[in-house]
This record gives sequence, C-alpha cells and structure tokens, in this order.
Amino acid sequence: MNMSQEFIRARSRVVQLVRRYFDEQSFLELHTPRLVGLPGQEPYLEPMWTEIVEDVTRSTYQAALITSPEYAMKRMLAAGFDKIYDLGPCFRNAEPWDGSHDPEFLMAEWYEKGIGLSELMDRTEAMVKYVVRNMEHGALRLDDNAFRRITVEQAMKEYAGVELGPLLGDKEKMASVCREHGQTVSETDSWDDLFFKIFLSEVELKLGEVPTFLTHYPASMAALAQKDPNDTRYALRTELYIGALELANGFVELTDVEEQRKRFEEEQELRRSLGKETWSIDERFMGVLPKMGQAAGIAFGVDRLAMLLSGTSSISDLMPIPVRERF
Repeated sequence: MNMSQEFIRARSRVVQLVRRYFDEQSFLELHTPRLVGLPGQEPYLEPMWTEIVEDVTRSTYQAALITSPEYAMKRMLAAGFDKIYDLGPCFRNAEPWDGSHDPEFLMAEWYEKGIGLSELMDRTEAMVKYVVRNMEHGALRLDDNAFRRITVEQAMKEYAGVELGPLLGDKEKMASVCREHGQTVSETDSWDDLFFKIFLSEVELKLGEVPTFLTHYPASMAALAQKDPNDTRYALRTELYIGALELANGFVELTDVEEQRKRFEEEQELRRSLGKETWSIDERFMGVLPKMGQAAGIAFGVDRLAMLLSGTSSISDLMPIPVRERF
C-alpha cells in the first residue's frame, strides 16, 4: 500500500471512530442542510454562493453552502432534541490553500443540553482519546492525564508576559503593548486586531505542545457564546489545540435574542467596513433561540485530527483528490 492510500484510509477510520463514539454515547446523528438561504454572519468567513432554480415556475433563490451546521443544529435543540451531532462536509471560500485548510472539509459538530463549558471540554477530550485509542497505527499518542485547560488571560501572561485584564477594551493601551512587542500598529486596527497581533505571533503556536483547551476569550470575541456570569469581560468559549493545529471551537450557547441581534448587527457592520457582502439576519433562527435552553456545543475539524493521527502536515494528503487537482 502506498503512502497516499494509507493517509486516505486513516481519514476514513477517523470518521468511522468519531461516528461510533457519538453513537455509543446515545447522540442522534442529524444530516442538516448543506444549502441555506442565510448563512452565518462571521466577518472572517466567506460562504460559497450559488443560485437555486425552481423547475416549474423558474423562480430563483440565492443560496450558500454552509460554513458550519451551527444554525440548523440550534434549531434542532429548540425543537426538543437534546444530544445531537452532525458529521459532514462544510465549505469556506477565500481560505488559504495551505497545509491545514481546504475549501471543502469534514466537520463534526455536536450539542448537548444541560451542560456547561467544563462538561463540553470533558466530552471533547473523551472523544479524542477514544479515537486515538482505537486507531491501529496512529502517529498521535496521548497519556491518561487530562488535557490542560488554560484561560486566554493566563496564556497571554505565560507566553507573552502580557497582563490582559487592564487592557480589555482599551485600544490605546493595547496599541502601546503591541509596539513594545515589536508589532506594527495602524489607526484602522480594532482592539481585537491588536490582540491577535500578539496572540498569533507569541501564544498560539505554543499552545498545542500538550493538548490544551484555551478558554474564556474576551467578550468582544464571544461570537455565539454566553458571557461568563462571574466576569462578563470574558465569554464562555473554548478552543482545542493539539500540536500545531487548532481543532475545535465551542461555546456555552447564547439564548438572549436582544444580545444576539446586537452581535449580528455588529458583525454585519464589520463586514461592510471590510468591503464584504452582507445579508439579512436569519429571523427564523432568532425566533427559536429562547427555546434552546441551557446547552453547549462545539465544532471539530475531523480532517485535522486525521492529520495528527496520520503524521502529515498537509490536509491534501488525506483527500482522495487534492484541492489543486480539482479545478
């Protein structure tokens, strides 16, 4: 068997094990729509758009391939499902065609009612360990110790020597710290832009030296997460890092319609300021938001876990037809 076949078989085995883990844990697998009329509002993700033509009337509809199944899954929570997962392809345009990205990729996204951030991390850790343990010849080895859990505030202090608390929301102070760290600062930089200049250059690449859940992002980066009721400067959000890869992004889910609308409007405005296309807020999603109840969920990059287990630094190695051979 050549190396290409080994990589492709390893990816298939990872998919099989992820699915088996959730089935054994009594999660219901859902195959949510891949084509939607109103995709997510994230400023730095670009959907792939197409046009749907109705056969009889020849009416046309703009539709997008999903960047994640998040909205549909939350509608299912609101409909009464309590332990659900979706494992399937997602699509993102204008992504780098590099080692860790592909315009089409596999995502496992799961949600569970009645849990918080700690339980969400427990579930994610258990799934990863299950897959690693059942891979016959995986390149990734994990011991029985718990994955490390560290807040963004702690990580900035440990790796960059930056005390984050006094800088929150203060663009001038954050700009000053950036300059001290040799970063270029411009008038158009937002507070978040300035934060990431330090985070990406001094913190992120060191996080996965041991499997690490990074938690409690600044509230300005909450996305669809609740703010921490014990310290509203931070959000109940986590990301998982292993090796050089960020594998997952999860939240304790926001159910406050007024707060969610405010965030969507801010994201729309940011997209406009970046010269990007905008679209309407999904009012059907907004209408069911309060019915979700207490829940947490996470989006997990299946291909990236397969990369770690295969010992390859290129997602193209896992693809039956690599991205640059498709067009």
